[in-house]
Amino acid sequence: MSEALKMTAFAAVTAAAAFLLRAANRQAGAAVAMAAGLMLFVFASEHLSAAAALLREMGDRAGIGEETAGLLMKLAAMAYLTEFSVQACRDAGEEGLAARAALCGKALLMAETLPLAARIGELALSLTP
Repeated sequence: MSEALKMTAFAAVTAAAAFLLRAANRQAGAAVAMAAGLMLFVFASEHLSAAAALLREMGDRAGIGEETAGLLMKLAAMAYLTEFSVQACRDAGEEGLAARAALCGKALLMAETLPLAARIGELALSLTP
């Protein structure tokens, strides 16, 4: 819980600073907001190693294998990175770029999931008489 409080306090303080700074200098306020967003992302990613270890353990128990568990972690990371880049573009006032980053992220996610979908299809076909 204390980690969530630290994150919330940091976000609130930097948001207030960015808001006040934007009144005097728009670019400086945006830079503070983007830097704070990056710091929050790094902070969150440091705490994901425990979740990744748990996902690996669950994958081993379920018998899905290291490769599939790794793919699931990769997909989750891609989704988070895509969302982060989209929000950073929006913070910079680049709505068009944000939309294209979202589209690109979706395309990359689809490309990464196709091999898994093919394996599931093959498994389903092997189970039919």
